[in-house]
Amino acid sequence: MPEISFFGFLNKIQNKKENFPFNILFGFNEFLGENIINLFSDTFLQKKSDFNFRRYYFDMENEAGWEDIINEANSSSFFIQSRKIIAAVIREEKKIKLLKGDKEILTGYLKKPNPNTIVIIFISLNLIKDDYKQVKKQKIDKLLKELASPGTYHVNLDNIRETEVQDYVKNYLKKSGISITASALDRIIEIKGDDFVSILHQLPKLEIADLEEKRLDSQDIDAIITGVEAHSIWDLTDAIENEDPGTYLKVLRYLFLNGIKPTLIIGTLITHYNKIFTAKFLLKRRFPVNDIGKVLQQHPYFLNKFMNSVKNFSEKRLVEILKIIYKLDYEQKSSGEESARLSLQNFIFQIKALRSR
Repeated sequence: MPEISFFGFLNKIQNKKENFPFNILFGFNEFLGENIINLFSDTFLQKKSDFNFRRYYFDMENEAGWEDIINEANSSSFFIQSRKIIAAVIREEKKIKLLKGDKEILTGYLKKPNPNTIVIIFISLNLIKDDYKQVKKQKIDKLLKELASPGTYHVNLDNIRETEVQDYVKNYLKKSGISITASALDRIIEIKGDDFVSILHQLPKLEIADLEEKRLDSQDIDAIITGVEAHSIWDLTDAIENEDPGTYLKVLRYLFLNGIKPTLIIGTLITHYNKIFTAKFLLKRRFPVNDIGKVLQQHPYFLNKFMNSVKNFSEKRLVEILKIIYKLDYEQKSSGEESARLSLQNFIFQIKALRSR
């Protein structure tokens, strides 16, 4: 079977429309494999026990045998009480390579796998990213090729797409009675960039957040994930609009000291000024202020302040500011974090220089 993504595989399990006789879980984000194993047991076992759920380990301390594993796999039957899940966890790089006899045992099983058993090979290695890439190329890919069959699922734990993460976050919070706005979901992606896996680590924080209503908006995300209240960003934009270098640099320093990365600040400024640009466009077409707030998903608490900024900006000045910010964004992506910090510090003086043009 072709390779499948992490979330794609979770959906397949939840649908319960097919058997999963043989599954290989691999990826640098190896901890996600436990999510799949737990979902298998929750979905297909009435009650997990030592009889129907077995783990075997291939590491320095344990020397599991493939013959024992396959004998165990063949011992289950169609009776619900005798169905089994078997997880073979490979923790050592050198254990990935199959000996000739082991390869014959596994390929023989794959010709006629037991439909009442779910066999999982879980490659769980403690490696840095560069080392993992080498192991994947040299050993894991070979194992995948050797154990390919119509009944084998290759589950890539690193294959995660933005839309899948957003859907998962939304559904995860929904189970706890919490709704999350589209702007909040966008904000999470903006903060975490393409590190989608780190978003999953934030879910417990979002789940237990002290919310007045069971609803998460973008301002809540700023406070919960970054630890910095949304007003600090408004202080920054106020200082920009007032061309106040002292206040701007003070707020910027506060953000840096609280661990806020330049890429996040630049991304926030891009979002803020693009929203102002869009609001000016909507005002020209006589959209009501409250409707503009809804379209831009602007928190009611900040709406009046935001609309004052919209009215005070000339389009020409707004375009010039956006040009500078987009240039900052390009430079920080090509020059590194320290360079981006310096560019952000100089940003306020570039804004002041616009007046003299």
